[in-house]
Amino acid sequence: MAARAAADPQVRSHISPSAFLQDAALVLVSTLFFWANAREALDGHLRNIPFAFEQGLLVFMFLSRRRAIATSTRPMDWLVAIGGWTALLLRPHDGDSLPQLAGTAIQVAGLCLVFVGFSYLGRSFGVVAANRGLKVNGPYRLVRHPIYFAHFVTMSGYIVGNPTPWNIAVFALTAVFQVLRIRAEERILSDTANYAEYRARVRYRLLPGIW
Repeated sequence: MAARAAADPQVRSHISPSAFLQDAALVLVSTLFFWANAREALDGHLRNIPFAFEQGLLVFMFLSRRRAIATSTRPMDWLVAIGGWTALLLRPHDGDSLPQLAGTAIQVAGLCLVFVGFSYLGRSFGVVAANRGLKVNGPYRLVRHPIYFAHFVTMSGYIVGNPTPWNIAVFALTAVFQVLRIRAEERILSDTANYAEYRARVRYRLLPGIW
Protein backbone atom coordinates (compact mmCIF):
# COMPACT_ATOMS: atom_id res chain seq x y z
CA MET A 1 0.00 0.00 0.00
CA ALA A 2 2.88 2.37 0.81
CA ALA A 3 4.31 1.92 -2.67
CA ARG A 4 0.96 2.65 -4.21
CA ALA A 5 0.54 5.76 -2.06
CA ALA A 6 3.87 7.09 -3.31
CA ALA A 7 2.93 6.52 -6.94
CA ASP A 8 -0.71 7.56 -6.89
CA PRO A 9 -1.12 11.35 -7.32
CA GLN A 10 -4.51 11.17 -5.62
CA VAL A 11 -3.19 9.62 -2.41
CA ARG A 12 -0.48 10.97 -0.10
CA SER A 13 1.31 9.39 2.84
CA HIS A 14 2.65 12.49 4.63
CA ILE A 15 1.22 15.22 6.84
CA SER A 16 0.30 18.34 4.85
CA PRO A 17 -0.52 21.93 5.85
CA SER A 18 -4.10 21.30 4.71
CA ALA A 19 -4.49 18.80 7.57
CA PHE A 20 -3.60 21.47 10.10
CA LEU A 21 -5.95 23.98 8.45
CA GLN A 22 -8.69 21.35 8.62
CA ASP A 23 -8.06 20.92 12.35
CA ALA A 24 -8.20 24.67 12.97
CA ALA A 25 -11.45 25.09 11.01
CA LEU A 26 -13.04 22.21 12.90
CA VAL A 27 -12.09 23.73 16.26
CA LEU A 28 -13.70 27.03 15.25
CA VAL A 29 -16.97 25.51 14.03
CA SER A 30 -17.25 23.10 16.94
CA THR A 31 -16.68 25.94 19.41
CA LEU A 32 -19.76 27.72 18.05
CA PHE A 33 -21.77 24.49 18.29
CA PHE A 34 -20.74 23.80 21.88
CA TRP A 35 -21.39 27.41 22.89
CA ALA A 36 -24.97 27.23 21.58
CA ASN A 37 -25.67 24.00 23.45
CA ALA A 38 -23.78 25.07 26.59
CA ARG A 39 -25.97 28.15 26.91
CA GLU A 40 -29.03 25.92 26.78
CA ALA A 41 -27.55 23.60 29.42
CA LEU A 42 -26.79 26.56 31.69
CA ASP A 43 -30.46 27.50 31.43
CA GLY A 44 -31.35 24.08 32.82
CA HIS A 45 -32.21 22.32 29.55
CA LEU A 46 -30.12 19.15 29.39
CA ARG A 47 -31.98 17.31 26.64
CA ASN A 48 -29.21 17.68 24.04
CA ILE A 49 -26.26 16.87 26.26
CA PRO A 50 -25.76 13.31 24.85
CA PHE A 51 -25.50 14.56 21.27
CA ALA A 52 -23.22 17.44 22.27
CA PHE A 53 -21.05 14.99 24.21
CA GLU A 54 -20.86 12.72 21.17
CA GLN A 55 -19.77 15.61 18.98
CA GLY A 56 -17.14 16.56 21.53
CA LEU A 57 -15.86 12.98 21.53
CA LEU A 58 -15.73 12.93 17.72
CA VAL A 59 -13.80 16.21 17.66
CA PHE A 60 -11.36 14.95 20.30
CA MET A 61 -10.82 11.66 18.49
CA PHE A 62 -10.26 13.50 15.24
CA LEU A 63 -7.71 15.92 16.69
CA SER A 64 -5.83 13.07 18.42
CA ARG A 65 -6.15 10.68 15.48
CA ARG A 66 -3.42 8.39 14.25
CA ARG A 67 -1.92 9.80 11.08
CA ALA A 68 -2.98 7.83 8.05
CA ILE A 69 -0.89 5.44 6.00
CA ALA A 70 -2.34 7.17 2.94
CA THR A 71 -4.85 10.00 2.55
CA SER A 72 -6.88 10.92 -0.50
CA THR A 73 -6.00 14.20 -2.21
CA ARG A 74 -9.11 14.26 -4.39
CA PRO A 75 -10.85 17.64 -3.99
CA MET A 76 -14.25 15.93 -3.88
CA ASP A 77 -13.13 13.71 -1.00
CA TRP A 78 -12.03 16.78 0.96
CA LEU A 79 -15.32 18.55 0.23
CA VAL A 80 -17.25 15.48 1.39
CA ALA A 81 -15.08 15.29 4.51
CA ILE A 82 -15.80 18.90 5.44
CA GLY A 83 -19.48 18.36 4.71
CA GLY A 84 -19.50 15.48 7.16
CA TRP A 85 -19.18 18.00 9.99
CA THR A 86 -22.35 19.87 9.01
CA ALA A 87 -24.05 18.23 12.00
CA LEU A 88 -22.31 20.97 14.01
CA LEU A 89 -24.79 23.39 12.42
CA LEU A 90 -27.69 21.81 14.35
CA ARG A 91 -29.17 24.15 16.92
CA PRO A 92 -31.30 23.56 20.06
CA HIS A 93 -34.97 24.51 20.00
CA ASP A 94 -37.69 24.63 22.66
CA GLY A 95 -40.56 22.25 22.04
CA ASP A 96 -42.94 19.73 23.60
CA SER A 97 -41.58 17.73 26.52
CA LEU A 98 -42.53 14.27 25.19
CA PRO A 99 -40.58 14.53 21.89
CA GLN A 100 -37.68 16.04 23.81
CA LEU A 101 -37.65 13.11 26.23
CA ALA A 102 -37.82 10.60 23.37
CA GLY A 103 -35.08 12.46 21.53
CA THR A 104 -32.82 12.39 24.57
CA ALA A 105 -33.36 8.63 24.99
CA ILE A 106 -32.40 8.05 21.35
CA GLN A 107 -29.32 10.23 21.80
CA VAL A 108 -28.23 8.20 24.83
CA ALA A 109 -28.63 4.96 22.86
CA GLY A 110 -26.55 6.38 20.01
CA LEU A 111 -23.88 7.63 22.41
CA CYS A 112 -23.57 4.14 23.90
CA LEU A 113 -23.07 2.75 20.39
CA VAL A 114 -20.39 5.37 19.75
CA PHE A 115 -18.48 4.24 22.85
CA VAL A 116 -18.67 0.62 21.70
CA GLY A 117 -17.48 1.55 18.22
CA PHE A 118 -14.54 3.62 19.48
CA SER A 119 -13.50 0.87 21.87
CA TYR A 120 -12.64 -1.15 18.75
CA LEU A 121 -11.64 1.68 16.42
CA GLY A 122 -9.22 3.41 18.78
CA ARG A 123 -7.32 6.34 17.29
CA SER A 124 -7.86 5.14 13.72
CA PHE A 125 -10.38 7.91 13.15
CA GLY A 126 -10.37 10.68 10.62
CA VAL A 127 -12.47 12.77 8.27
CA VAL A 128 -10.85 12.74 4.85
CA ALA A 129 -10.89 9.31 3.21
CA ALA A 130 -7.71 7.54 4.34
CA ASN A 131 -6.15 4.20 5.13
CA ARG A 132 -5.65 3.90 8.91
CA GLY A 133 -5.81 0.14 8.98
CA LEU A 134 -8.66 -2.34 8.68
CA LYS A 135 -10.93 -3.03 11.67
CA VAL A 136 -12.88 -6.29 11.63
CA ASN A 137 -13.84 -7.09 15.24
CA GLY A 138 -16.73 -6.19 17.55
CA PRO A 139 -19.44 -4.14 15.82
CA TYR A 140 -17.38 -4.29 12.63
CA ARG A 141 -18.55 -7.89 12.36
CA LEU A 142 -22.12 -6.61 11.88
CA VAL A 143 -21.70 -3.58 9.62
CA ARG A 144 -18.66 -2.04 7.98
CA HIS A 145 -19.23 1.44 9.43
CA PRO A 146 -20.71 1.13 12.95
CA ILE A 147 -19.55 4.61 14.06
CA TYR A 148 -21.45 6.20 11.19
CA PHE A 149 -24.51 4.20 12.21
CA ALA A 150 -24.14 5.35 15.82
CA HIS A 151 -23.77 8.96 14.68
CA PHE A 152 -26.99 8.72 12.66
CA VAL A 153 -28.77 7.40 15.78
CA THR A 154 -27.65 10.29 18.00
CA MET A 155 -28.34 12.83 15.27
CA SER A 156 -31.82 11.37 14.75
CA GLY A 157 -32.45 11.79 18.48
CA TYR A 158 -31.41 15.42 18.23
CA ILE A 159 -33.89 15.96 15.39
CA VAL A 160 -36.71 14.28 17.33
CA GLY A 161 -36.13 16.65 20.23
CA ASN A 162 -35.45 19.72 18.08
CA PRO A 163 -37.59 19.27 14.93
CA THR A 164 -37.09 22.60 13.18
CA PRO A 165 -36.95 22.99 9.37
CA TRP A 166 -33.34 24.15 9.74
CA ASN A 167 -32.30 21.07 11.72
CA ILE A 168 -34.11 18.71 9.36
CA ALA A 169 -32.35 20.29 6.38
CA VAL A 170 -28.98 20.01 8.14
CA PHE A 171 -29.71 16.35 8.94
CA ALA A 172 -30.51 15.61 5.29
CA LEU A 173 -27.39 17.41 4.07
CA THR A 174 -25.19 15.64 6.61
CA ALA A 175 -26.64 12.27 5.61
CA VAL A 176 -25.73 12.88 1.96
CA PHE A 177 -22.18 13.87 2.86
CA GLN A 178 -21.75 10.89 5.17
CA VAL A 179 -22.87 8.43 2.51
CA LEU A 180 -20.41 9.96 0.04
CA ARG A 181 -17.74 9.85 2.73
CA ILE A 182 -18.35 6.15 3.28
CA ARG A 183 -17.94 5.47 -0.42
CA ALA A 184 -14.70 7.47 -0.51
CA GLU A 185 -13.29 5.60 2.48
CA GLU A 186 -14.11 2.25 0.94
CA ARG A 187 -12.38 3.25 -2.28
CA ILE A 188 -9.18 3.89 -0.33
CA LEU A 189 -9.53 0.75 1.79
CA SER A 190 -10.06 -1.39 -1.29
CA ASP A 191 -6.26 -1.55 -1.63
CA THR A 192 -5.86 -2.87 1.91
CA ALA A 193 -4.92 -6.53 2.29
CA ASN A 194 -7.93 -8.72 3.10
CA TYR A 195 -10.43 -5.90 2.51
CA ALA A 196 -12.15 -7.74 -0.35
CA GLU A 197 -12.58 -10.77 1.91
CA TYR A 198 -13.89 -8.59 4.75
CA ARG A 199 -16.35 -6.82 2.46
CA ALA A 200 -17.63 -10.18 1.21
CA ARG A 201 -18.07 -11.40 4.78
CA VAL A 202 -19.72 -8.19 6.10
CA ARG A 203 -22.02 -7.25 3.26
CA TYR A 204 -23.71 -4.14 4.65
CA ARG A 205 -22.29 -0.72 5.36
CA LEU A 206 -24.83 0.72 7.83
CA LEU A 207 -28.06 -1.28 8.08
CA PRO A 208 -28.05 -5.09 7.85
CA GLY A 209 -30.34 -6.21 5.06
CA ILE A 210 -30.68 -2.70 3.60
CA TRP A 211 -27.34 -0.97 2.79
